[in-house]
Amino acid sequence: MDVNEIQKFLLIIENKLQENWSKFSTNIPIHLITAYHMGWVDEDLIPITNIRRGKRLRPLFCVLVNQTLNGVLDDALEIGSAIEFLHNFSLVHDDIQDQDEKRHGKWTVWKIWGEAQAINVGDLLFNMVFQVLTNLKSPLLLSKSLKELTETIRELIEGQYLDISFEKRKDISLKEYLMMIDKKTAKLFSTSFYLGAFSATYKEEISKLFQDIGRNFGLFFQIADDAMGIWGDPEKTGKNAFADLWRKKKTYPILYLYSEASDKEKRMIEEIWGRDIVTEKDIEYLLDRLEKKRVKEATFNLAEKYFGESYKKLLSLQDLYNISLLRKLFEDYYNLIFSFQRS
Repeated sequence: MDVNEIQKFLLIIENKLQENWSKFSTNIPIHLITAYHMGWVDEDLIPITNIRRGKRLRPLFCVLVNQTLNGVLDDALEIGSAIEFLHNFSLVHDDIQDQDEKRHGKWTVWKIWGEAQAINVGDLLFNMVFQVLTNLKSPLLLSKSLKELTETIRELIEGQYLDISFEKRKDISLKEYLMMIDKKTAKLFSTSFYLGAFSATYKEEISKLFQDIGRNFGLFFQIADDAMGIWGDPEKTGKNAFADLWRKKKTYPILYLYSEASDKEKRMIEEIWGRDIVTEKDIEYLLDRLEKKRVKEATFNLAEKYFGESYKKLLSLQDLYNISLLRKLFEDYYNLIFSFQRS
């Protein structure tokens, strides 16, 4: 991958995000708290330069698809900016609902300023989605972006509802889980790809093709993240070893294990889910079952399946468009994910 080219786009995206934040902010401190979540100020709300930011992967794909199809960069930057604010709205609210105290190694908004103000911060990010879209000059592109993003918002909320509802259930099928992550994670990727293409071509056929590429990439992304939550190398991921097991998260690996378990094993897994505090003995039991049922292999195979479907469709376009940046971003991200595995 031409790293300098990718970094150039990431810097442009970051500048556009900050530009839009400045344009639609006032001197009320909630805007600075929003900037804290976005990675631009510290806990004392003082601007900083060397903080670890999010990956900005969704707006990056939107921009790269747009540029692959020879689109107007400014349009993709505005849409990508709106998409990133939408993504971060969901993260702020997720942190409250999940009671997660840290994200990317720093305290979450609700942990510092309380749940009530964190809800306001999330709502402000949600509002910025629509304010940013008013920057679009094309009425057709604005209409299409509103249609796609409002549909995406509905599916994000449905996915979060399902995710929370799973916490109290023990009869979750793998089909239900895949439907949940399709809505909660893959939908925003598919929208990023779709609007990146539409902002360049204003054509449905090619935009729908990229939408499908983005959906499969999003499913790969979430299944791979599920795998990292158990088998990721803590030194590379920055997460605690077996983090999702300690948190009793019902991700794909644990649900696959449950689907393959005997009645006796199911009862034991249910007991662990029901405990207030998970013990080291519980973790040892789950790891032993995961190994015996070959769950790691099944999980990474599914992640590779979705990646393969997405990558194959992307490669089908290489005779029509210069997909080199997209292709290398796919390949490098795939290699990064699998480099995170513990041996």
